[in-house]
Amino acid sequence: MTMWNRRRVKPQAHSPAPGFTLLEVLVAVAIVAIALVTFMGLHLRSLDATIGAQDLTTAVLLAQAKMAAMGEFPDTGEEKGRFEGPELERFQWATAVTEQTLGALSDGGQSVTVRHLAVTVSWADGQQSRHYTLEAYGVR
Repeated sequence: MTMWNRRRVKPQAHSPAPGFTLLEVLVAVAIVAIALVTFMGLHLRSLDATIGAQDLTTAVLLAQAKMAAMGEFPDTGEEKGRFEGPELERFQWATAVTEQTLGALSDGGQSVTVRHLAVTVSWADGQQSRHYTLEAYGVR
């Protein structure tokens, strides 16, 4: 007689399958969503700051160019205008030249004429209006 060796298999308690529960997945998705919203806000603020810096740099360069075109001792008065070109259509300029004559410091000295030159570049930044003013003095 052959004896078969039969083993009894004991039923084991059901162990959870490896992986994540629905609650764990929802918490992870919520954390990722909050982080993404925060990073998107930072990115938008960074873009706004970059555009603002570009506009200010453009305004400074335009004011310097306008000041150089006026010469060292321009005529007194005020002028206004717009810059040419499609990329500069948001920018306007205004110049103001005022004169002040200073008396001689000593007897027999000559009087000195001083002109104050101001170039203001203004532009629209969304709902706000921004401006940059460059000032110089000419003496004769």
